[in-house]
Amino acid sequence: MKRPIVLIVLFIMAGIFTCIGVGTDTSWLAMLGAIASAIFGTIISMIFESIDTHGQGMKLWMQHIKYWKQDIRLSIAYLFRIEIDGKYLLVKGNRLKKQFQPVGGVYKFYAEAKPNLEKWKYRPDTKMGNVDETDDLRIFIKGRYLLKFMEWFDSMKDREYDPYREFCEELLETNLLPKEPFSRLKYRKVMVHNKGVLHSKIMRCDELVYADIFELDLSAEQKEIIKAAVARNPDMLCLASAEEMISQCYNGIEKNVGNNAEWLIGG
Repeated sequence: MKRPIVLIVLFIMAGIFTCIGVGTDTSWLAMLGAIASAIFGTIISMIFESIDTHGQGMKLWMQHIKYWKQDIRLSIAYLFRIEIDGKYLLVKGNRLKKQFQPVGGVYKFYAEAKPNLEKWKYRPDTKMGNVDETDDLRIFIKGRYLLKFMEWFDSMKDREYDPYREFCEELLETNLLPKEPFSRLKYRKVMVHNKGVLHSKIMRCDELVYADIFELDLSAEQKEIIKAAVARNPDMLCLASAEEMISQCYNGIEKNVGNNAEWLIGG
């Protein structure tokens, strides 16, 4: 911490001399101001370089300072982008029964992660009725631990990282899709949804909502199977357009699409 403090002091002094140099007609003071101005810019760069953001960027670093003593809700999830003929497969939610949403859910952590999570004063978030799912990465932590948590999550240590589980639970175990043609999936991570800490009116708290977006690489046969499944189960499955996901309205004017659906297309 000593280096940032020294740099900040130098930053203030350089700023003062820069202002003096700009507002004077005295040649030596003007020269001093010009030198201070150059030092001013260098110190700014050095200050930013000396701050340990744990690889999370300045925005989250500033937010972890802002919310230092506050509880922050974390929802750390993954979603599948399953595109067929320019539309996207959505499934009825387990908890929100009237709402279509992308296939996916929150990651789970392993028992080995508990010591770190406890060190970061975590507590499970059970507001959505998931009282038995205490290993979900839907938790509260103090803002001061945000950077350490995200650094741990990015390391993929002691936590789930294969998104197949939710695909299996939502589509195969429910018999919406046959198991054999989807026993092995080809997918790639294409983007991340992360807007930083925002206030949620629904959850009535400050939260960080993170989602990895995985694109499913389907064969022609798998696409036909999915289209047939949608036709057989219109109350459980749908293929929604980008416009319908953005408006949160599928096949009508009623809001029946989750607000996370547009994340599949970068929303």
